[in-house]
Amino acid sequence: MQKRILAAVIFSITIILATLGLISYLRVQDSIERSYGDRLGMSSMVGKYIEHILEENLTRLYDISLSDRVDFTDNDWMPERAALKAAYEYSIFTDGVFMLDQQASVRLTYPYRESAMVNLLGNPHVSQAVRYRKPVISNVFTEHPSGRKVIYVLVPLRNRSGDVVGAVGGVINPTNSMLSRALQTVQAEVRGNHYIEIIDANEVVVTSDKPARILEHHDHGGILSKMIKARASGVKFCSHGYSQAKPDGLTKDILAFVPLTVAPWGVIFGQSEQNLLMPADQLKTDFVLLAVLFTGTALVFAAGVSRTIVVPLRTLTAAANGIAKGDLTRPVGDVGTDEVGALARSFEVMRERLARSLDSIHQYSTELESRVYERTMQLEDKRRQNELLLKKLISSQEDERKRVARELHDEALQTLSAILMSIEMCRLHPELITPEKVSKIKETVVLVINDMNNVIQNLRPTVLDDLGFEAAVAWILDRNLRDKGIHCELDTRSFVAELLAPQMEIALFRIIQEASSNIARHAGAKNTYVHIRNDQGRINIYIDDDGDGFDTRSALETTFTGRGLGIMGMKERASLMNGRLTVCSTPGAGTMIFCTIPCPREA
Repeated sequence: MQKRILAAVIFSITIILATLGLISYLRVQDSIERSYGDRLGMSSMVGKYIEHILEENLTRLYDISLSDRVDFTDNDWMPERAALKAAYEYSIFTDGVFMLDQQASVRLTYPYRESAMVNLLGNPHVSQAVRYRKPVISNVFTEHPSGRKVIYVLVPLRNRSGDVVGAVGGVINPTNSMLSRALQTVQAEVRGNHYIEIIDANEVVVTSDKPARILEHHDHGGILSKMIKARASGVKFCSHGYSQAKPDGLTKDILAFVPLTVAPWGVIFGQSEQNLLMPADQLKTDFVLLAVLFTGTALVFAAGVSRTIVVPLRTLTAAANGIAKGDLTRPVGDVGTDEVGALARSFEVMRERLARSLDSIHQYSTELESRVYERTMQLEDKRRQNELLLKKLISSQEDERKRVARELHDEALQTLSAILMSIEMCRLHPELITPEKVSKIKETVVLVINDMNNVIQNLRPTVLDDLGFEAAVAWILDRNLRDKGIHCELDTRSFVAELLAPQMEIALFRIIQEASSNIARHAGAKNTYVHIRNDQGRINIYIDDDGDGFDTRSALETTFTGRGLGIMGMKERASLMNGRLTVCSTPGAGTMIFCTIPCPREA
């Protein structure tokens, strides 16, 4: 058993460590994803700031057209020069601003440079802005023959009439500190080896928080260029180690890249993988140390506990085997005061109670046999009752068929035969037809109709379909009681007949029909009271009479002889609707019938 305890402990430790390992793995992955998300958020924030600067300076160039000073035909360049000066001051256009005509010839610069008064149609960015009349922010462009690297920002130029007459642009020197200062501000807020750079669509560094990196080329196989064109952001790995003061080619960097929307540029937030994943690596180390410590402690504890459990359990096992063999005379020994000792004392109490329970079991078995026999007899009585009810149902159906046949034969058929004979006599002796004979034949036909109506009413009262439940109940009480001289009072003031389902109406009608029929035939009553009401989701029916009464117990016990089958039929109808029917009566004190059934609808 000691081996099983150790095996169970090792298995439990394995499950716990696997669970902790899975949780730690998920936490590590979550930590890494959060780190990536934070760096992408930082890149996005820097990108929005750079876009704000670019949009602000694009607005400066647009303001030149809005200044209402542009007119290339008046040979007065003072207004245009003033507009260029206003756009140049406090802008990022460190190498000046200029105006082009529609042939891409430089018409005016500020500050004025004679060498800049050339045609720039060969510059693809200038050509694009002039041809398509859309704002353009270029990649890093190398001017010829000077070899100077600059960035062009151009927008369409409109005159006072709003017509496009060329373009106005600004020249940015990437080595100027105006853009890099914004990146250095963000750099101061982030710890660890990292860098923030803006690159163009050719992966050339436009600006960087490390000025020495400006105009360097990111060699990533064109991946970042494709992401700029696709406007896609993401996290990439870099093996150049630019985050180090002296890149060694061994340190891996993680790049969080976000493209800009107003320029074909992108923002790179690069950080060494070691610095970025340091929290995740520390979490892995902590988990390994915790797992080793937990495993060692658990094994030592399990070994000690198993020794203190196995010996007492062997004693308890021997005692349990004795009890299992039927030896209830040998007491269980004392094995200590801990939980195992408490278990041993419980075994001793169990042994003593088992001995006392043997006699009780014998008594209980005898009593159980008696109850089983009693229940069997009850079921047999129920079976006989059901058999009698079935016989009564079949007998009632046959009696009803005989009654209908007798009524049709004795009344309707005889009357129809008389009508047929009268009609035949009229056919043979038409001269004998008189109004009196016609009236007599008509009366005979009406009599047949009334007889047929009586037959139909006995089979299925049409008043139940035509006038509803309450009218049908009043009709059956009139027929069974009032027509026979028994005073009857019907109270339905607290009853809503619309709540009854069709099958429920028929069942309740038959119960009242059977009860009123029994009162007329057996009770010898002079007064009867019928009360129907809705009460808290149930339909309650009370039927009282002041007749002779009877012994309900003896009536129900003699159903095997045929007596009391009417009461049993009413009870069965009530039970089929999940209801209950109770009959209370004593000889000489009248009878009260109470029926209650659940109402499936609510008022």
